Amino acid sequence: MKSSRLRRALTKLSWFKRRAKTSTRPSTSASREVTLGEFFSILALALFERVSRGLVKALEFDRVLSRAGLSIHPVKYVANTLMITTFTAVSSVACFLGLVFIGTLKTTLELVVGVLVVVVLNVLVFAATLTYPYMRSSSRRVETENELPYFLAYLSTMTRGGLSLDRVLSRVAELRVFKAIRLEALRVLTRIKAYGEDPITAVEKIALNHPSSRFRDVILGYTTTLKSGGDVVHYLEVRTREIIESRANEIKAIIGRLTSFLEIYTIFGVIIALALYVFFVVQATTTAAQALRAPGALTVPIDVTAPALYNFLVLPMLGLTIALAIHISQPRTPIGYSEVYLTMLSWLPVPVLVFILVLIATSGVDILFGKLTLRGVVGLVYAMLFSLIALSIPPAVKHRSIVRGYRGIIKATADFLRDLSELRKTGLSPEKCIILTSSRDYRSLTPIVERAGVSLSIGLNLEEALRRALRGCKEWFVIASFRFLADSIIVGGGSPEIIDVLARFTQTLSELEEETRRRMKTQIILPYLGAILLSSMPMILLYMLLALARVPVVVATPLIFVLAMGAVLNSFVMGLIAGKASEATLAAGFLHAILLEVVTGVSLFTTFKLIGVI
Repeated sequence: MKSSRLRRALTKLSWFKRRAKTSTRPSTSASREVTLGEFFSILALALFERVSRGLVKALEFDRVLSRAGLSIHPVKYVANTLMITTFTAVSSVACFLGLVFIGTLKTTLELVVGVLVVVVLNVLVFAATLTYPYMRSSSRRVETENELPYFLAYLSTMTRGGLSLDRVLSRVAELRVFKAIRLEALRVLTRIKAYGEDPITAVEKIALNHPSSRFRDVILGYTTTLKSGGDVVHYLEVRTREIIESRANEIKAIIGRLTSFLEIYTIFGVIIALALYVFFVVQATTTAAQALRAPGALTVPIDVTAPALYNFLVLPMLGLTIALAIHISQPRTPIGYSEVYLTMLSWLPVPVLVFILVLIATSGVDILFGKLTLRGVVGLVYAMLFSLIALSIPPAVKHRSIVRGYRGIIKATADFLRDLSELRKTGLSPEKCIILTSSRDYRSLTPIVERAGVSLSIGLNLEEALRRALRGCKEWFVIASFRFLADSIIVGGGSPEIIDVLARFTQTLSELEEETRRRMKTQIILPYLGAILLSSMPMILLYMLLALARVPVVVATPLIFVLAMGAVLNSFVMGLIAGKASEATLAAGFLHAILLEVVTGVSLFTTFKLIGVI
């Protein structure tokens, strides 16, 4: 059986080599990468094709891949998964046996841990690869439903302007304000151009295999209305209002989930952490007291392995997991803040320099040479604290400079469109209406409207004028509203009815966006309370127990280092989580990280003073 499979694999491989030799394409790095991928897939199919077919049938993997939007045969994907798992298993077992052979793993505990690591690693690789399509399907559903109210408002506006379905799809495929909906439009256009399907059939096939039931119901109802000759505009307006209302209810559920995530983080990151710290402190104090009372005792062995693992591994991993869960739950937009993270990366040498200078100024350099003293611990802790603050200041300033002046801009956009609609009813051209509104006060939106009015006054067309007006704007809702406005004027002539419909939808959506942001910003108090508790309570408790046991504070230097350094690092992680929860982006977390580091620094300074460390 195995020999026949190997012969089949060698036959396929020799065919592939002949095909590669007769190919007229130039030998580039990209083609070599494709060659390796095809070779890997051929070998995987030769070894695991029969097992893969069984798994595909049992898991209905063809349907899963279709919903995830992955263009790969299910048997090939499962075979590749089994091949990757096999390669990982062989490599990990070989490494484990090598460590055993050279004598690195000697004790029974080390062998058991090594076996567990090998087993867990392979299980994780298999599970991650096999569940990736499910994650892609879930991501596709969430992102599509996030953009669905805006897409329906746009589709309703374009349909009222007389645009056909295929032209609407072509416009959506070019719009950068959409991300998920744009990909769906590209999939529909691919079916139309590649398979020759008519637009309605192509839309129905994409909708039928879509993971979002809401998107599927709306689109299938839309195509049914088109086929039956019903009032498409009325249908879209009714469904848009329904989607917006249901979205408002979903926002409450999302806020509830975010609150639950932060509560979980508070429970495991603060309350349980404090309980564990009590156990660690009591254990360290008891060990130190017994050791000092022993005759001839010169040193006190305090094991800090468990608190170090919890502080430097478990809590950061928990924080990253909560941040990922918040990211998955929150509504997202195509607007990113990559320049904030690039600013942080470009600023990395400065925090390193700050770390060295603070370490020298606090006389903590000796700790780098293995001399663990209280003074060195304090210096190292504050060197790390100030370096993290120095790392966070530039990206925080960059983020604030980007979003500065955006307070109330969503409501101002709705007010602008409503005024534009009223002016359009007087018979003035859309361009003239924008010029007239540019003299009014729309608070934070005023600079954008003024730039649009000036550009139109000097003779630029509407598309170019609005593009220049929105240059540098990072508020997705404003960009989308002005994009819809431009298309409604270009396609539908900017009739008062179309602009009025757009204004009403924008007003409703603006209220929804404002409610979302207002509720999210109320969830950031928990990380601040957690930072204060983690930076003060464990060391105060340690000092009290050492005093009761009549043990010098210097004996607990390793534990003080672990507790203080863990408070500094985890406060930084808490700041990022607070920013992610309040403004739906980690870029907003740098400001909270600075504030939390300051709070932690003051708390540590007060605690150090109280226990007599400084």
